[in-house]
Amino acid sequence: MEDELSLKNPMLLVGIGGVGSKIAAAASAALECKCLLISNDKKDLVHNDKCTAIFVRSGEWVNPSCYKLRSFVEGHRKEMAAAMRGYSTVIVVSNLAGRAGTAIAPLLCRTAKKDSSTAVISLAIMPFKYEADRIFSAGTALRRVREVSDSTIVMDNDAFLDNNPELSQQDCFAITNNAIVEVIASISAGMIKPAMNVLCTSRASPNSESSLRDSLSMLYNAVSDASTVKRAMVYVMGGKSIPVGELNKLVGCVRGIFKEDRSIEVGMLSSMSSSSGVRIHLVASAPQKTRFDSYDPLGDIIPDVLDWDEPDSAPDIKLTIPAIE
Repeated sequence: MEDELSLKNPMLLVGIGGVGSKIAAAASAALECKCLLISNDKKDLVHNDKCTAIFVRSGEWVNPSCYKLRSFVEGHRKEMAAAMRGYSTVIVVSNLAGRAGTAIAPLLCRTAKKDSSTAVISLAIMPFKYEADRIFSAGTALRRVREVSDSTIVMDNDAFLDNNPELSQQDCFAITNNAIVEVIASISAGMIKPAMNVLCTSRASPNSESSLRDSLSMLYNAVSDASTVKRAMVYVMGGKSIPVGELNKLVGCVRGIFKEDRSIEVGMLSSMSSSSGVRIHLVASAPQKTRFDSYDPLGDIIPDVLDWDEPDSAPDIKLTIPAIE
């Protein structure tokens, strides 16, 4: 199809911050591709034959804000550009609930896209709604990332927790992070639409219909009108244990919901173990507004002509001001 994003080798996975680095390192092992890790915390960085690292020094600042950290990242632009040079596809994973993600992801995606022949795919993790102090920064960072990426895939941890309120925060992270790794691992075999995409997932269940219901419920929390979804990719994890008739039933169910016979593509990763039950990941293209647009209300208030190309930062500016008596 003309609106498909074609991915080419060589491919580079970039992980930003703690969560992004962990996901990127795991996914790069599955894809057998190179990995670049970027963080201001040395504990996030792993050095091996597959992964290289860029450590962002924050000087005297122990716990810098995302704006202050972004000013330190500015000094690493040439280093980041050199590390991404020569790759046809760059996949960027960032947690926009963290300072490192909101500070680094917009700059890195813009740097990667300076070479127009490079396909940039960004995967962003959004904060929980109780993390009120992080929502605005996450919303503005996501808007910046979307503007310079060929395709953006968003995992909304808050929507997943709404469906599974009994889970602890760590259990939630374990399930959603694993879903991101599995979807990245299948990107080269699947199809990516150059648009805003929402990644929805479910807990492992012996019942595939229950897993699908959980994924769809997560989608309805993220997209205001599910009928506007024009494309969805369904990943059935543990597919070896599911009868073909049941798979056909799942596909028919999803097509019936979106009411467009050609809108659904189905990918099945039958090589995955089914010992922990069936999990269903749903990647849906969302052409209309999502809940994430409300995270950045200034995106609608400020016209594009008055917006600025570079994201905010807070550099140290030392001025010598003589005492005037």
